[in-house]
Amino acid sequence: MTVVLTGAAAIFFGTWLGVPTLTPIAVGLVIGFGWPHHAVRHAAAAGVLAWGGLLVIAALRGEALARLSATLGAAMNLPGWALFILTMLYPAILASSAAWLAHLVSPRRTRSIDAGATVARGPSPS
Repeated sequence: MTVVLTGAAAIFFGTWLGVPTLTPIAVGLVIGFGWPHHAVRHAAAAGVLAWGGLLVIAALRGEALARLSATLGAAMNLPGWALFILTMLYPAILASSAAWLAHLVSPRRTRSIDAGATVARGPSPS
């Protein structure tokens, strides 16, 4: 949970500082390389939390998000709420894709599907 919250904070502040596309990718790479177990899920959750938080803050500041989403949704033949979902999916997809690629080269990654399984080396003793 700490990984998700730290990643969400990094994506939040990186987006707020003006790097909305690079930040989820960089955070996803760090999560995938450093914590490869469930890295894709953690990175996706961090992206959704970060941009969801940005949308909540924009709504609390009084920005006309509902009107904008209704107008854009009508132009794209989508309901207005679908744009909020798509907006939060964007950093989730970027971060999770980067985390998946980084976990492939992580030295902390388990090498087999079942880490507890043992493989016999040679003929079995009888």
